Amino acid sequence: MTKKYLLKIYTFTLLSKERANYYQKLARDEEWNSIESYIINGNFLDVGCGSGYSMQKAQKKLNCTVFGIDPDPYSHGVGRFGSNFLISVDNIKPGIAENIPYSDDFFDTVYSSHVLEHVGDIQKSLQEMKRVVKKDGVIIIGVPTSTMAWINWFSQLIFTTHIKLVSLLFSKIINTAKIHWWEIFVPVSHSIENKSLIYDLKNYDKRVWLNHISKELTVKGIIFPLLYPYPEYIQLFKAKKFPKLSSSVFFICTVK
Repeated sequence: MTKKYLLKIYTFTLLSKERANYYQKLARDEEWNSIESYIINGNFLDVGCGSGYSMQKAQKKLNCTVFGIDPDPYSHGVGRFGSNFLISVDNIKPGIAENIPYSDDFFDTVYSSHVLEHVGDIQKSLQEMKRVVKKDGVIIIGVPTSTMAWINWFSQLIFTTHIKLVSLLFSKIINTAKIHWWEIFVPVSHSIENKSLIYDLKNYDKRVWLNHISKELTVKGIIFPLLYPYPEYIQLFKAKKFPKLSSSVFFICTVK
């Protein structure tokens, strides 16, 4: 019984899978609503589709023919904790952004949300999206902002410092994850395991993303959907829309 209560204290700042999914869904729905009008009805590809949540929206709301690729399908994204997949496995292929397994000029819309920050080669990924979209198609890319990196930093300092201290001081007694001492003050990058959140603060800047994307595509619009906290922790604040302060940024692009 004592162990049970200690475990509750240890993890009280972390939300349940169901609550984390609920808050992530709220954020993803608002992001989708902000870009839905730009989607062209026809063949729709979600690069890094996760559980297929965005594919389901494109299929049911816009009557698109949907396809998705992901290196580890159904392991992340809204709906990943459910017992039933949102989209048939026939619609999703294992694959990475740097090598999209579809032919040239096949898709009317290529969509990628919160994926580009995780790929091994950003420019190659953009080139592949450009290759598979039709010449008159649209590419919609959503990525986290530096604001989101700051939110991540503060959230971890507030909600996970006690967990990291236990991991650091009692790793020989309690089976906890191994960490470096500096992770208590400077968390690990959301994108790259061997870097810190300082990397995210620099590379999630809107201007950095715009520079990457503009090398391959023509950016027609930039959208700041919503300011929201990390879904895995107790919510620091309520999600709210601001003119240019957002946890993510979406680029509406066409082929050059």
